[in-house]
This record gives sequence, structure tokens and C-alpha cells, in this order.
Amino acid sequence: MLRIVYQMLLVVLCSALFGFSNNNFLIPHQLASGGVTGIAFIIHHLLQVNTGLIVLLINIPLFVLGIVYIGKRFILFTIISVVVLSYSLKVIPIHAVSDDLLLSSIIGGALNGIAIGLVIRTGGSTGGVDIISLILSQKRNMQVGFLGGVINLIIVGTSGFIFGWNITLYTVIAIYVSGRAVDMVYTTQNKLTLRIVSDKGDELIKALILLHSRGITVHDAEGAYEHKPKKVLTTVITRFELNETKHAIRKTDPHAFVNITQTLEVMGRFRK
Repeated sequence: MLRIVYQMLLVVLCSALFGFSNNNFLIPHQLASGGVTGIAFIIHHLLQVNTGLIVLLINIPLFVLGIVYIGKRFILFTIISVVVLSYSLKVIPIHAVSDDLLLSSIIGGALNGIAIGLVIRTGGSTGGVDIISLILSQKRNMQVGFLGGVINLIIVGTSGFIFGWNITLYTVIAIYVSGRAVDMVYTTQNKLTLRIVSDKGDELIKALILLHSRGITVHDAEGAYEHKPKKVLTTVITRFELNETKHAIRKTDPHAFVNITQTLEVMGRFRK
């Protein structure tokens, strides 16, 4: 329970940071941040409708896609994130921290990327393009930040016609920095091999399969000191899943020996 509360609190704080970075670094300089927020900013500029309300309305149909392809817990965290982001965009005053366009695009993009990456690591998203990118990354095994950047090119092109191409070039910088920051924080593409030695092999197998439905190879073994029978479990996970996996192992068998190694590449069936 405490873990869920911590994750929700992190989602709230990161979503508020996302809203702060937009209202203090990007929107004052007419820098479209990309994604749904970028679309909302363009609509806000044309129709003077609050960006927070637009973000909420655009995300509603995307929630359905998230439930179908990713899961209910993901959508719960995403709804929390989108509501907090929409509220932050509405209540945080739009004020330029710096008059320097280049500095604002870099700092704003970096803060956005860090916020998005942390929310995704927690198990949710900030909605919009994040949902689409996560679904595509599962299907194509591509980096989330890269996919988001590609999708945002369409939004950037649109903003170029509205705000001028000089501003758009700074927007490209913000989106590039944001994408790089997301991929640095959110490392689901990195694979890890776990070798677990335990007296409670059957219980661990049930716990790990229930957690993320990964394949597990099991070997019988014997401890060298006490000559007691043990199970050796070998499985591959993503770095994104490491914290929850370690928590499940500690809960099931606090005395289990776990060897974690970096995996360069995986061939064959690997559930993403």
C-alpha cells in the first residue's frame, strides 16, 4: 500500500513539474512542447481556450487505447497525471523565467523529459503521445523518446506555419532535449538477466510469473556448505521492472541469492 501511495505522489509531483516547465519556459516564448500539450498550445493561441482543458479532452479517447494495450493500473496513473498536469497548466501563472530562447528551450525540454521519464518509470504516462509511443515501443521494440520525437515532428511542422519557422527551430531543440531526457530516465529497453538461487523456488516462480509473465528456466542445485537442495531460476527482465522484481523476491524469500547482469541482446520470444 505504501508503495502505491509513493508512486502516486511521484506521479503528482512530476506532472506538476511538467506543467511548471511549460508555463515558465516554453509557452511564454510560444515554444510548442510537442504532443498533446503542443496541440493544446496551438489551439489556445488560435481560440484562446485554456490549455489544461484541451489537454484533458484530447486524452479521453487515448485512455481507452491505454486500457486495451497496456493495462488498468497504467491508465489509473495516467489519469492522475493528466488531471494534475491540466490543473497545473491552469493555475500556474504563465511567466518567462528567462528571456533567452535557446536557454528556455533547453531547460524546458530537459524538465519535460525528466518529468515524463519518471512518470513512465512509475508505471503511468503524461498522456497523449506518451500512450501512443509506449504502445508502438511494445510492438516495435523502439525507444519511447525517439518515437515521441518522430510523432512530434508533425506538431512542430504545424506550429511552424502558425508561429514562424524561427520559433519552430527552438521548438525542435526543446523536443530533442526532452526525448533524450526521457530515454535517459526511462530505461525499459535495457535488458537484465537474473539468476536466483532459493530454497523457495516454487513460490518464487509463482510470484515472478504473476508479476510480469516472463519465461523462467529452472535448474535443480545443491548448496556447497549445507548440501541442501535448491532451485536456480534464470529469467530476463527489463531494467524498468527491476525494482518491482527485487521487491517481489525479497517478499517471497528474503534469503534468496540474486545475481543481476546486463544483457546485450535477446533472441527468441520476449514479452514486452
